[in-house]
Amino acid sequence: MNLSRRPGRSRHPRRKPPTPFRQRGGKPVTDADSPSPDVAKTGSPVVMVVAWLWVAVPFLYGLYQLAEKSSKLFE
Repeated sequence: MNLSRRPGRSRHPRRKPPTPFRQRGGKPVTDADSPSPDVAKTGSPVVMVVAWLWVAVPFLYGLYQLAEKSSKLFE
């Protein structure tokens, strides 16, 4: 019995393509349902600054603590 693979044939059957997610009404979600790339959603500049500060301040504090503690290793 020869168990070698024959060229052009797969040992595994082909899978069905995945079904698209469905919205609440049962209608499949398509690319037409997504907003067009021409429409840019812009938020308030104040919200953007607050969001950046919310992330940047703890990050910079962590970098400061890292530099302070790692400098003691090289003394």
